[in-house]
Amino acid sequence: MQIIIVGAGQVGFDLAVHLQRSKHDVALVEADQQRCETIGEKLDILVVQGSGSSPQTLEAAGIQQAQMVVAVTSVDEVNIMVCALAQQYGVERRIARVRRRELTRRRAAVSLKSLGVSHVIDSEGIIVGIIDQIARIPDAVEVFAYHDGEVIIVRHVMTAQMPIIGHTLAEALQKAEPHRLLAVALRRRGEVRIPTGDDVFKPGDDYTSVMPKGSLPKYLSFLGLERRSVRKAIVGGSGPTAVLLCERFKEWIEDVTLVDPDREHGQLAAEQLDGVEVIHGEPTERDGLGEVNVSDADLYVGAGKRTTPNVMSALLARSEGTAKVVALSNEPHNNRLFRKIGVHHVVSPRRAMAWEIMDLIHRGRISMELQLRDLDIESLAIRAEPRSKITRGALHKVWEPLKGKAIVGAVIHGGAPEIPSGATHVEEGDEVIVVTHPGSVRNIEDLFRKR
Repeated sequence: MQIIIVGAGQVGFDLAVHLQRSKHDVALVEADQQRCETIGEKLDILVVQGSGSSPQTLEAAGIQQAQMVVAVTSVDEVNIMVCALAQQYGVERRIARVRRRELTRRRAAVSLKSLGVSHVIDSEGIIVGIIDQIARIPDAVEVFAYHDGEVIIVRHVMTAQMPIIGHTLAEALQKAEPHRLLAVALRRRGEVRIPTGDDVFKPGDDYTSVMPKGSLPKYLSFLGLERRSVRKAIVGGSGPTAVLLCERFKEWIEDVTLVDPDREHGQLAAEQLDGVEVIHGEPTERDGLGEVNVSDADLYVGAGKRTTPNVMSALLARSEGTAKVVALSNEPHNNRLFRKIGVHHVVSPRRAMAWEIMDLIHRGRISMELQLRDLDIESLAIRAEPRSKITRGALHKVWEPLKGKAIVGAVIHGGAPEIPSGATHVEEGDEVIVVTHPGSVRNIEDLFRKR
């Protein structure tokens, strides 16, 4: 597939890297000449210097032959214009990053589709959705979602107090009926492998499980976490993400407070947020968080525009006794360090947007890989192509060469997620989520490729 990316910031660069690895014909358009030179030295792709709103520049990038355009500059108007031009050139799929809420809300007065945008990437909305998901699942090490949140991948480390301790995996799955869930990875004493039904749950075990959204309550009951709901949440920071996060939290959390270091912005936020207490204060200072009794909070989120205050305020909240702390980070290369020093969850807006766009692209039959943190395994979403090997029989038969190396976690058939058994048949067009060691990815892709 020939794809043009307009905007070579971190999101555009990450997309270019992933798409190049997937053997796509990628062209990158960027206005900054120095940035173009730097990327040209790093990637073997076509890099065109110029404005994405210029037909001449887009033609130099191959717009007449492109099947997809992804506009991810920092300017909404440019991204929309790129899609409008791409529509006139006959490009089938046109993705635009749009930040302005008046354009992305459900009942917006202006239709972006009528302006040429076939898919909208709402950056703030994506981040709010990820953090909201993390907040809803107690004690999770990691949380990912596929297929618009209908399929969840979640990691937990087992503790001695959990009711599931001492039971086998087979016993747990039997008790889960009619709910379906599947344990797809087990890390025990540093070794990572695909678990079997005979595995006994032990304290310290690190399990990764896949389930439909509807099975989550049953899963949490196995772990004794079903009553660990968030009753008090504090959000620190100034900007649209912090405000939107408070709006989302207020839908299900009883006590929500925003600590805003910008007095003027805080006043505007207070007018917008119904039922949310807005306090002017500095989240990185003990007095600022002490005023809102952060020690009693179940959740703190550092959601400002800058990484350092987000991380520092999250660490301060944890030191004061907050049960779970989350920080937004625009420095993904430092995320592992931030987790090591005490931040429970670090969310990268740039990477989240890149994965959201990759998910959209993937639905056009491109596979998407997601590395699970500190585990030598990947989560791979891939679609079964016509006459592929995966469609030629029941899973227990066609999956035999990959047994012990990879496991099918979910099959989305006709838009509905299914946790498979050995008797499951994957059909042409089904979306399949696989957890695998990296060395098996090519063999898996071969199973799903058109014959």
